Amino acid sequence: MAVVLEIMQEVLNLPRTDRSYLAKKLIESLEIDDSFTVEEMEIFNRRSREIREGSVSPLTLEQLQQNVDARLA
Repeated sequence: MAVVLEIMQEVLNLPRTDRSYLAKKLIESLEIDDSFTVEEMEIFNRRSREIREGSVSPLTLEQLQQNVDARLA
């Protein structure tokens, strides 16, 4: 898991276009998972579209951790 976290941190430092390309390739590499409901896939597709269109900005891992810590405090 430590290796994955290291890779993720490196990827999060890449330019947005590179991160977007990698995210697309990772998603394409996943096998279809029947455990996702139709509603979950709709949310995933909507959020992906919002990120692609720039109407929302993804958080870095550090930002997410700060938000979680603030809510738990």
